[in-house]
Amino acid sequence: MVTQKRAISEKDKLKRKEKILKTAWKLYKETDGQLPTVSLIAQKIGLSKGTVYLYFKTKDEIFLQLYMHQLREWHESVASKLQNHKGKISVTEFAKIWTDYVVKNPLLLKMGSIARGVLEENTDERVIVDIKMQIAQLLEGCGQISCQIFPGLTVSQAAKIHLRVYALIFGLWQITSNPPHIRQALKKAKIKTFEPDFPESAVESVATFLKGALPKIRYSGIHEAKIEKANCKTQL
Repeated sequence: MVTQKRAISEKDKLKRKEKILKTAWKLYKETDGQLPTVSLIAQKIGLSKGTVYLYFKTKDEIFLQLYMHQLREWHESVASKLQNHKGKISVTEFAKIWTDYVVKNPLLLKMGSIARGVLEENTDERVIVDIKMQIAQLLEGCGQISCQIFPGLTVSQAAKIHLRVYALIFGLWQITSNPPHIRQALKKAKIKTFEPDFPESAVESVATFLKGALPKIRYSGIHEAKIEKANCKTQL
């Protein structure tokens, strides 16, 4: 049942779109990472399902937008901590800054684990390309900060490093985050390999990767670093 009139002005449309996203995120959190239906989202807002589809073509598109929002908050958190860090920063400290946010917000990791297989395959190509562009911009933004922390590192190299850090964090979480019944089965079988402490393991894994990657990139990218030096400015 429709209980609200359709948005008319662009300002009203934007507000309604934001309300849909906020409601979807609230429901997602309440169900511990279960994607709610468009019907439930519409019901909570007081709209018809058809009205929601005026703003998002599919449920998957809604959650890709939510995923993008969470990624943006993650990057903003990282950028803020890097910019406000006093003095030199160690590789381990750098790794901890990158993992802190996701450790405190595990639903982002859960959403990331299904983003490709469940969401991207059923979403309009235009939306996917737009989100990929936004992610690339976030990586480059943090890269501009990182290249000031690690001399000789270029923005493009730093962005690639951050992308690999993504892979490490999400991959480790997917392997070690098991539902209760699987954890119980592994415990019964005395298999401890898949039950490390995720926060500690994430920092250790990222730090180990950086210790190996940074020296190689510094040497191989020294000429490129000179070319990009003028562009290495913080924009976040």
